[in-house]
Amino acid sequence: MARRSGAGRGDPAAGWLGGLTAALLATTAAQALATLTVFALPVLAPIVAPDLGVAPHWIGWQVAAVYLAASATSMLSAGALRRHGSARCTQLALAAAALACLLVPLAGLPGTLIGAALTGFGYGLTNPAATEVLARLAPARRRNMVFAVKQTGVPIGGALAGLLLPSLAEALGWRGALLALAALLLLAALAAGLFHHPWAAEREAGAALPRGAGGGWRALREQPGMAGLAAISGLYSGFQLALGSMTVAMLVEEAGWSPVAAGLVAAVTQAVGAAARLFWGAVADRWRDGMRTLAVIGTITLAGGVLLPFIPSWPPAAVIALFVLLGGSATGWNGVLMAEAARLAAPGRAGEATGGVLAVAFAGVVVGPSLLGLLVGAVGSYALAFAALAGLPALGALIAWRGRAQRRPPDR
Repeated sequence: MARRSGAGRGDPAAGWLGGLTAALLATTAAQALATLTVFALPVLAPIVAPDLGVAPHWIGWQVAAVYLAASATSMLSAGALRRHGSARCTQLALAAAALACLLVPLAGLPGTLIGAALTGFGYGLTNPAATEVLARLAPARRRNMVFAVKQTGVPIGGALAGLLLPSLAEALGWRGALLALAALLLLAALAAGLFHHPWAAEREAGAALPRGAGGGWRALREQPGMAGLAAISGLYSGFQLALGSMTVAMLVEEAGWSPVAAGLVAAVTQAVGAAARLFWGAVADRWRDGMRTLAVIGTITLAGGVLLPFIPSWPPAAVIALFVLLGGSATGWNGVLMAEAARLAAPGRAGEATGGVLAVAFAGVVVGPSLLGLLVGAVGSYALAFAALAGLPALGALIAWRGRAQRRPPDR
């Protein structure tokens, strides 16, 4: 058996860098930067697309390519984690994102296509690497909150993209903005190297990459409860991304809102989702039951979804209240689900288990908005289509509730 290297938890040589606080700060920052890269082109699409010779809506296909690459990477990440450890994989993810940002201004449309694959590669590797170290360091009684904090990196990254990149593009041009982002990512990749030895407890220096690549599939097949958790992630993420991508269009076209007002509602929905991740993490820790929490979240999302067809006749305050409810449920589940994946994983295999779960979640990201588009074409209404799409979180809630009834392994 290959020798495991590095210091384990409690090794004084690891120092502060080997502790939970440092790991949580570093993994949250890496998640935010990876998400910032995913949102870079969508945010800059109106000014980037003409120079690339494509229509702005073409960027939607680039986003789909990013998540497809992320799905494949998450599923196959186990080999890299075993051989190189969480810190080196985090460095690799951030370096790939930096290269993606460089390719767009330097190589045009072909560079954008290659960059989409690199961005997805980095995004798909970030979560398994973070889960590997956080699962080892987080105490069972606070596991859900730890993962909830880490998952706030997603809305933080999305918010930073909207706040920083347009201003940078105005000052430096869009090429300069992407080059500046690439420089930031490279600096972060170098900084992540500080954690190589403190995070290397699960690394097997001689592990073969191909042998470990199927770890995500094996976790879903063999680990009790993991396939159901993956299904929940795909169902919830499909509804979440559909809601995030179509809220403005629905409010403008069917409820008569102005684009500015609809955009503010969409922003509030995302902001509430960020806070809700912490709230649901605290709830799951208090209940000591992540599956119960996921079932409640899905039930609330279902209730909010089936109410959407009624919003054209509602006063604005009631519409905003409904979207606050949806923001708190449809976008607040991620941290609890990641913590549950870490809990159910085999000892020392949290990263590969999370990779398998996230592969299904990223597939849901691609399928959800597409399915909503098909439903809108069939029923002629965004709101009615969302009511139908609420069947996704309903099925996820049912799977989570049934999962509670199964024998649960003890907290580690």
